[in-house]
Amino acid sequence: MASFNIELNSTPIQGSNRHKLLLRITVDRKHIREALMYSCTKRQFNPNGKGSKYIRDNHPDHTKINGYINQKIGEAKDLIAGLEQEGKAITIQTVKAKLQESKQKDFYKFVETYIQELGKGKNVGTFKKYTAVLNSLKQYHTGETLMFDEINQQFLSNYQAFLIKEDKQQTTIHGYFSKIRTLFNKATARGIIEYGESPFLAFKLKQGKPSKDRLTESEIEKIVNLKLEAGSLIWHVRNAFMFSFYNAGVRISDILMMTWDNIQNGRLVYKMYKTAKPHSLILKAKPLAILELYKDKGESYIFPFLSDRYDYSNAMFLHNQIGSKTALINSYLKDIAEKAGIKKNVTTHTARHSFADIARKKTDNLYNLSKALGHSSVKVTEAYLASFDEEAVDDTLNKMF
Repeated sequence: MASFNIELNSTPIQGSNRHKLLLRITVDRKHIREALMYSCTKRQFNPNGKGSKYIRDNHPDHTKINGYINQKIGEAKDLIAGLEQEGKAITIQTVKAKLQESKQKDFYKFVETYIQELGKGKNVGTFKKYTAVLNSLKQYHTGETLMFDEINQQFLSNYQAFLIKEDKQQTTIHGYFSKIRTLFNKATARGIIEYGESPFLAFKLKQGKPSKDRLTESEIEKIVNLKLEAGSLIWHVRNAFMFSFYNAGVRISDILMMTWDNIQNGRLVYKMYKTAKPHSLILKAKPLAILELYKDKGESYIFPFLSDRYDYSNAMFLHNQIGSKTALINSYLKDIAEKAGIKKNVTTHTARHSFADIARKKTDNLYNLSKALGHSSVKVTEAYLASFDEEAVDDTLNKMF
């Protein structure tokens, strides 16, 4: 005979006095514990509570959580009943196996497990992207569970309409759906669902066209010639932007993390933050002139956005710092564009786009351009440059007529 109870995890959630709620299933004096989605303090928990009284009235959400607890206990009882109907012995092992089986078919549980796996690595950006997808899905589908077989073509169409109503850009929507498709592929590879169960066999993703504003050489010169107060934040932003442009559009994450150790024998040698691949560029006269402005400043970081005063060994902290500094730099780049009389959306990415666009007009060697940009293949570069093709078409027509 199985019994059911609710208890608190003995270890509080890190940084708080709250404890995770656990559903304890007991069979023949052996226990299995299932973590629930809510937590509370010891004062808010009634260990002798039955039915709707595990969470005391001093918790602001006691009614909702007690209702949720009753639901989870009911699901556990249904699981035991299912085993009995299948003619299986009720043991802690069979209950555990049944719980695991039901979890695997729950898309939310699968995603949460995958996100936990990502969190153990250093790719914080990917971790945050999948977390954003999960949070978005839970805004749309408010149920406690979402089974794989519930995500069909109609579900995806309705979710797409929800995202459009939320004013999400097409590129963002495509990114969300491509990650959901990846999750289905991973579930298939792990044997959780069959290949034919994926709704993406018929549901087609519509690729958005990201805006890639880029500057002309004359606009670049306008930025270079701006009179800015030396040592001011906007001056540093201009220097970092130009250093990126002069070095084949080095990404802002790499600019921020660049130290004097990356300057080796007249070259810029570093490992790209986005791909973890090594990259090396010859330093020409203009970027060397920018470096001269920062020598003997007493910091290992070249540009003064990150500082030796802080420890960036925590991947999440570093990722958040890169995000906040990038946002700050982008706000100053808008001021720079306005001062220079440039009516374009200038961001940290613009340096990379501008270099790629100007370089492709000056060279017909796509392989060399691909290597300069640090792309993994020429195909990646071709796709990157595809959004610039509208101007190429216009140029052809202008020359013809």
